[in-house]
Amino acid sequence: MTEPTTPPPDTEDEAQRERHATNLELYLDLVFVFAVTQVAGFLGADLTWGGVARGLLLAWLVWWLWSQFAWLGTAIDLDQRSLAQLLVLAAVPPTLLMAVALPSAFGTGALQFAGAYFVVQLWALAVQGWGLWPDRANRIAWLRYLPLAALAPTILVVGAFFDGRARVGVWAVVALFDVGAALLANRRSASGTTNWRIDPVHFAERHALFVIISLGEVLVAAGASAALAAGEDLTLTVGVGLVAAVTLACAYWWVYFAFVPRASEWALRRAEGADRGQVARDMFTFGHFPIVAGIVLYSVVAKHLVGAPLDALPAADRMVLAGSVLCFVGGLLHLQWRNVRQLAPERLAVIAASAAWCAIAGPAVSGVVLVTGVAAGFVGMQTITLRRFARQAAKRAAAGGPSEAAGGD
Repeated sequence: MTEPTTPPPDTEDEAQRERHATNLELYLDLVFVFAVTQVAGFLGADLTWGGVARGLLLAWLVWWLWSQFAWLGTAIDLDQRSLAQLLVLAAVPPTLLMAVALPSAFGTGALQFAGAYFVVQLWALAVQGWGLWPDRANRIAWLRYLPLAALAPTILVVGAFFDGRARVGVWAVVALFDVGAALLANRRSASGTTNWRIDPVHFAERHALFVIISLGEVLVAAGASAALAAGEDLTLTVGVGLVAAVTLACAYWWVYFAFVPRASEWALRRAEGADRGQVARDMFTFGHFPIVAGIVLYSVVAKHLVGAPLDALPAADRMVLAGSVLCFVGGLLHLQWRNVRQLAPERLAVIAASAAWCAIAGPAVSGVVLVTGVAAGFVGMQTITLRRFARQAAKRAAAGGPSEAAGGD
């Protein structure tokens, strides 16, 4: 298991096809920046088990909607098709309406949220079909994906007419339909003709950018909390809390960006045909959600920490912090297993150690000390990983083999 580097394109044709995120996609992402902020606000307002579960369900729905545009953008070159650009731009207003209604999705704004979501989801499906239809292999994949993918937002609208737990249950079925649609779309056919056009560079970059969006929410939450707590005078206490909160956010960035984007891109490059679609589904659409969820959960803790850094974090915040580490690092373990069938023991250890640290910390442990301890665990974990990768790369080089391998994550 070695540190991956960006591999050369497989062929000259693939090199010419490789592309990066477009300005249009970055513009659309601004809407999802707001949606992530809304999800974080929803989570922060109710840190009960039920509240967190509802918040994560909303996070999944937002993630899935964004994923539709990620798959659309990798299959269709938006820079080369003006009509496609206009079609995507048409999705911006209803997507923003969905984000605005999100905090009241389990209350009075359920129908507004579900209705806007329904419009955007079906619109994205239609644009996907329009772009993929000329190619038979892509058309088959889209047709397999369409039934459940179109039914899911319909059920979301139906669920808006229920109340309480019934609505949660119906909307949870929507998440299951999303998963089922993805599994059907990339199922291998006997003839091997099922495929979905995927650009490895573009697809890996798009998901890395969403991780940046999520990390940006941590910085915004911490900064806004510091400004509110300090008023016109930034005190040393608030400054210490801000530094501690951002330090752990930086550790999240380091752990992810040291390996994951390159390793994931390499995994996509190695896969061909239907296999590439399955890798994209498992490592990105499914595999990146726990990573993003973990970061969003931490943004809630960061906001509360900076507001009162020398106080002990409430039990609910400690639970959310432990859950954040579990989701984030657990997501990395999933990607590593899917890619190279290995699990880094230091990652398992940091999940257990963080959970224990959050469990035993009580009134005597301030929030700054608690979060700093978790950050130290991340630094130790990543240091061990880097050293092991370096040793294995040196062994391969000494044996005359390639110094880079196809992904350690």
